[in-house]
Amino acid sequence: METLGHMNFRVNFALNILVVVAWCATSPYIQAQAPEASLIAVRQSINQREFSTAETLLRSELERLPTSPDVHFLLGLVLFYERRPSDSLAEYTLGARFRTPGADELVGVASDYILMKDYDDAERWLTQATELAPQMAKAWYLLGRTQFNENRVEGAEISFLTCLRIDAHNVKAEYNLGLIFEKTQRLDQAQEAYEKAIKWQETIGIKDPQPFLDLGMLLRQQGHVGQALPYLLAAKEAGPRNPMTFAEIALSYEQLGRFDEAITELNQALLLSPDTEALHFFLGRVYRRAGRVEEAKGEFAEAANLSGAKSNEGVPNEELFP
Repeated sequence: METLGHMNFRVNFALNILVVVAWCATSPYIQAQAPEASLIAVRQSINQREFSTAETLLRSELERLPTSPDVHFLLGLVLFYERRPSDSLAEYTLGARFRTPGADELVGVASDYILMKDYDDAERWLTQATELAPQMAKAWYLLGRTQFNENRVEGAEISFLTCLRIDAHNVKAEYNLGLIFEKTQRLDQAQEAYEKAIKWQETIGIKDPQPFLDLGMLLRQQGHVGQALPYLLAAKEAGPRNPMTFAEIALSYEQLGRFDEAITELNQALLLSPDTEALHFFLGRVYRRAGRVEEAKGEFAEAANLSGAKSNEGVPNEELFP
């Protein structure tokens, strides 16, 4: 259910855009803008993912220029990266009082709504962003992700393909296209998409673990466990804090009868996500198959205790976002 504060952010942001458009048409002066030179250090901090430093610099800048839309919008971006979507939306709303948001800002607002799992509002702002900037690959990618989360598969496929027409080697769009193919039972095309996304990263220092995980899961589910494991292990190396990856490796080891290794992987997954029912159930099953009856009973009891809780949604897949 939508909270009152959430509703107010949505309404205020939309109203502020309308108000600022009318104001800009009649105002004889322009609101104070932060000199680009003063924001260089902020942008460097953001690029280096030093978000607390960037936030401190921006709040200091706001004391000097409280009506600068650029500073408010940048602060909104930083707060998004800090996973504070409500605070981020508040800054985008303030910035919209002084300048009509551009496509970049609308993508930022939509990203906050994605974090809040409000996909209807996210799609609304992303659609506007693609209308303002039809060649913005990131906007099309995020629109596809939003549509996929809404189970609007056809629209998501079009958005990912549009993103790839603009940015031919967009890794995220390619493996998400693979998810579309997998969901619609085009499994050969799904595997091809995952393999492309992996190949495109061969010369990149920091790899996105998701296509390795997606391909490993697809192969394991098709019974090709030996082929799946190298991809799953590569996913763990590239993204060592994803419970889903540890769980998939454990399930592979279980299928191969390597129970001790499966137990190790599941315990690692539980360190990352201790209240996930499915992980306790899997661990209980492996303990039982390994002949460790009492430990199995304990895990099954813990899974029963967690049954029906939010954790029952399944093993979390901590995909890198954005």
